[in-house]
Amino acid sequence: MFSVSLAHATPEPVSIPAGGLSSSPAPLVAHLFQPDAPGPHPAVVMVHGCGGAYAKDGALNARHQMWGEYLASQGYLALMLDSFSSRGLKQICTQKYSERMLKEADRVGDAYAALSWLRQQSGIDAMHIGLLGWSHGGGVTLDVIRRKPANMLEGFSAAVSFYPGCTTRNKKAASFKPYAPLLILIGEADDWTPAASCVALTNTARAQGAVMQIVTYPGAYHDFDHPGLSKIRLRADVPNGVNPGKGVHTGPDPVAREDAKRRTLEFFAGQLK
Repeated sequence: MFSVSLAHATPEPVSIPAGGLSSSPAPLVAHLFQPDAPGPHPAVVMVHGCGGAYAKDGALNARHQMWGEYLASQGYLALMLDSFSSRGLKQICTQKYSERMLKEADRVGDAYAALSWLRQQSGIDAMHIGLLGWSHGGGVTLDVIRRKPANMLEGFSAAVSFYPGCTTRNKKAASFKPYAPLLILIGEADDWTPAASCVALTNTARAQGAVMQIVTYPGAYHDFDHPGLSKIRLRADVPNGVNPGKGVHTGPDPVAREDAKRRTLEFFAGQLK
């Protein structure tokens, strides 16, 4: 177990300029979790899923708070990036993929705007910055890690993607060539973003020389790492998934969550420290 200080538990709100990288019409909102020890520190940019960054009370949701605290307690500066508020959005989970005004590819610039901003801050190890995303943000992570902006010489050093959508990407697997080490973590029972496509995508990428890993968790569903969920439930309000119109299952798996935390920490330690 780890202990979290008050500094970790209360992230600092910051503003990220679009800087010509992001399509956001206004500066992006973000929340900064800082380690106690003096820097320079490696950093991790975190990108949320289709539900946004916040709980119903307006605070960061339990998953993002947990991960921010956890990474800060292990010596990383963690930046929780909000792609929705500056665009007037709260959530897009209940929208069909074809009707979403904000696609995963549209958020790629957000991640690079955050990367550029972090590199200008004191106390940051500018050459060791990772990316961590969930679901819609997991797909953003896959898009980010396969291409850098033309005017950016160095991209992210490593990336972790929780339960991204791989089905469409797997249809063009030959062109998926991540430029940095990549780890995918996904539940085998996931009926929102199925694991099989991610396994196939990983196998193709590895065959082409990519430094890419995948871990699948038997019996685990979408959102398996979310500490704020108490049980598996059917989300009938989600029109996408393996069975469109029939809803998707989400829910916690404490064993998988703890394993994923351990693997994420080991992965980032190997790439960012």
